[in-house]
Amino acid sequence: MRKLFFFLAIVGTLIFSLDSCKKSVSLDELRAQELNRLDSYLSYHNIQDSLTSSGMYYIQRKAGTGDSIKAGDRVKIFYTASYIVDDTTATVFYSTGNYTPYDFVVGTDNVAGLNEGLTYMKQGGKATFIIPSDIGFGATNNYQYGIPRFSTLVYDVEVYRHYVTDTTTTTP
Repeated sequence: MRKLFFFLAIVGTLIFSLDSCKKSVSLDELRAQELNRLDSYLSYHNIQDSLTSSGMYYIQRKAGTGDSIKAGDRVKIFYTASYIVDDTTATVFYSTGNYTPYDFVVGTDNVAGLNEGLTYMKQGGKATFIIPSDIGFGATNNYQYGIPRFSTLVYDVEVYRHYVTDTTTTTP
C-alpha cells in the first residue's frame, strides 16, 4: 500500500511539473503579446499619429485654457487608470471618482506616464494617455493594483485645477 501511494505521488508530481512547463511563457513572448494587444486596441479605437518621443500615445479629447502644465506645477486632476485586456477592453484598476481630485506636484509622483502626459495639457483639458509597458511598469507585476506584467496602461485624465509655479521671485 505504501509503495502504491508513493508511486501515485511521484506520478502526480511529474504530471503537474510537465503541465506547468507547458504553460510557461517567456518574457519575450509576453512582450510580443502585449504589442499585439496594443496594436489591436489602437486599430479598433482608430488611434493614429499621436505617439510622443517617449513612446506614449497622447490623445487630446478637449483643449484646456491658460498656461501649459510643467514639472513643478501643482495640479488637481480626475483620472481613471486601466490596462488593456484585448482590442476592445481595458480593465479599470484605479479611479479618483467624481468628487475628490488627485492633488500633487507634477514631476514628484511616480505614476507611470502621468507626469509626461500632463505636460501636454492645460487647465480644463481632457486627454487619454496610452502607456506601453516599456515606459510603464515593464516586466513586473503591480500587485497593489493587480496589474499583470507587460500591461499597456490607459489613463483618462481631466485637469480640474492648475497652479502655476511662481518663477518671478528669487531668493537672495
